[in-house]
Amino acid sequence: MKKLTKYYTNKTIKQRIDNLLHKMAIIIADKDTNAKNDFGNRTKFELKKIEKSIKEIDPAFYDLICPYGYLDT
Repeated sequence: MKKLTKYYTNKTIKQRIDNLLHKMAIIIADKDTNAKNDFGNRTKFELKKIEKSIKEIDPAFYDLICPYGYLDT
């Protein structure tokens, strides 16, 4: 049986990760729209920064949502 991650057991960590996931959703939704959060060529870089933050907060949860790990490309 898999161990529960901090995301599921700590409300503060859950809120922090949820905020980061929300930022990711906004960045993806605004891509190529010239909206406030449209980072253009920097979109991939911004998403990787957020992924890295999630991994620092809860590595086990990161492994669940990114099963192939952090990509350097």
